[in-house]
Amino acid sequence: MTKRQHLMSTELNKTHEQSNFMEKFHAAECYGLLGQIGFLSDEKVQLLLDQGKVSGRRNKMMEALEKITYAKIAGLEGNYAFAMELYEQVLDKVNVLNQGSQQENALTFFYYEYSGFLHRIGDNGSALMYLEKAREAARSNRMKQMITYQFMVKQSGSLRKSALRKWMQSIAYFNKYGMTVMEAQAHYDLALYYIEQDEVSDAADHLDQAHELAVTSGYQYLRWSIDLMRGTLLAGQDRDSEAMGYFKELLKSATNTYFKTRILNELADLYERQGEIDQALESAMTAMELGQRFSIGLELAKASLKIGEIYHRQKTDITKAFFYFQQGYGAVMELLQRGVPIADEQATVINWYVSFLEEHFPGDMAESANEDLFAFSRDMNWVRIKDLFHYNLFLYHYMNTGIGGKTLQALKFPASSFYSATERLRSRGITFPNFRRNDVEIPSDNYVEGLQQYSRMHRDKSWVEINEQFEKDMLAYHYKINNYNKKLLAKNLELAYSGIVNRTKYLTSSSN
Repeated sequence: MTKRQHLMSTELNKTHEQSNFMEKFHAAECYGLLGQIGFLSDEKVQLLLDQGKVSGRRNKMMEALEKITYAKIAGLEGNYAFAMELYEQVLDKVNVLNQGSQQENALTFFYYEYSGFLHRIGDNGSALMYLEKAREAARSNRMKQMITYQFMVKQSGSLRKSALRKWMQSIAYFNKYGMTVMEAQAHYDLALYYIEQDEVSDAADHLDQAHELAVTSGYQYLRWSIDLMRGTLLAGQDRDSEAMGYFKELLKSATNTYFKTRILNELADLYERQGEIDQALESAMTAMELGQRFSIGLELAKASLKIGEIYHRQKTDITKAFFYFQQGYGAVMELLQRGVPIADEQATVINWYVSFLEEHFPGDMAESANEDLFAFSRDMNWVRIKDLFHYNLFLYHYMNTGIGGKTLQALKFPASSFYSATERLRSRGITFPNFRRNDVEIPSDNYVEGLQQYSRMHRDKSWVEINEQFEKDMLAYHYKINNYNKKLLAKNLELAYSGIVNRTKYLTSSSN
């Protein structure tokens, strides 16, 4: 094993005393898929399964492929920061993947897997962009079918009977060509769709089919995902006693730390619903400790939130509640700093923390919630800050709501005012990508992750509402970093002092 691969393996396996546990746990699915799509020969897949490496010879393309596989495993295991780091390393040298004369190139596979990871962490706009890149680069019919299938799944919220037939046709295709990984995953995905539609019988049928394929093929990650989903189904049907017994038994046989943590969080919810507060606290504490030790950021945040809620409402211990709410908030912010966006579950953690601060520390609420998101603006004037905010707000809605009329409708923004705003930005050198192109790329110059997350957190607000909220939050942030001095604030933001006094009356009852 090369030194580089050894370092990746060490980071990936830090959740287990047994070396190479993660590679072995995921081998049948991750490496098996490479063979089933015809990307690697059966001999090379067998080497990966048996030895954890393709060959002893140095090969940049195969090293990149191994890095993609490690990134995929890290993402599945909830270590989003490490996964993001590895994917970005591949992205920096992506041309290495566009080589070779095999039927399918590694570039397609990277775009496909990277899209899946981005979707998993809630960055749906970027996920669709990279899936489109995969479709453009795809050569083989098998990869084209997989990509078409993923587009269909992402549109499953509006499926009709004809689309469900296409879903079954995809399953039949995967079965016909021996693509067992995709066949099992498609049954599982369809079960999740039926669960969302509250069609439990159909969901159970596809879970059973996915489970049988997973067990017979050695797909351990999928098998555990199905086992976990069955317990979640019981809890969702208010069969709490059955669900609790089921999860307790499942926990006894869990060898994978990620699934242990998820099961403990499920048990914490069930214990709390049953009024067994101390047991809920114990389960959530253990989940939080595992999340901290092994970089399972989202599960750590969820466990911390649960503990904070219990101390806040059940035990009325404000000091401890504040500490654990901070732990959850800190976990989300750490993920954000590593490039992982704030999706719905992370936003819930932040919103609870903000609500807690509003209730108990109202003066500190805004600065605590926004100082990480607004750090980019410390040395900017007000015009530049507002320009970047408007650009990133439009960008967020373009990528997540839709271009053109969809964005205007979501923001309740007249077309004439919208065009005036975008023209003003262009006149100051801030131009927009052409979102009607299939190969659209977002320039990094004016893209600000903190503003993307702020836009996500306030995505339901209209243009007027979010601008009013932003001005209050941003001025409060700069008021603090300017030592609560309004004259200094006006100077550094390059605004008239009289205007600052009028716009910041809400911050204090006295002027500086």
